[in-house]
Amino acid sequence: MHEASIALSLIDVASEVLREHGAARASALTVRVGAWSSVVPEALTAAFPACAAGTPLEGARLSVVTVPGVGECPVHGRVTLDVKRGLRCPACGAPTPTLLAGDELELDEIELAEPDREDL
Repeated sequence: MHEASIALSLIDVASEVLREHGAARASALTVRVGAWSSVVPEALTAAFPACAAGTPLEGARLSVVTVPGVGECPVHGRVTLDVKRGLRCPACGAPTPTLLAGDELELDEIELAEPDREDL
């Protein structure tokens, strides 16, 4: 399960964003995960709370948006790929060697938490 190390990396990136904006904590994160990224969204979601403990993201909600794989078929143009079929056009079965989308792992959004009264 490499999702724990991915969660730790996301927390590092998000913590840096918080520092850049002078924020103490985040209440939510949205991450875009491509269907072809080899990341299991459920495992990432499960690993996140334990990885975030003791960080500015402790208690933050993690939302994962799955991005479908998109390939370029020589006959049909842009097609949505099925991971189970591999890099092949779902309409004609032609190889689609170019993956246009679906391999991303991106921190898309951070919702800053309101400061606690003690932080003011």
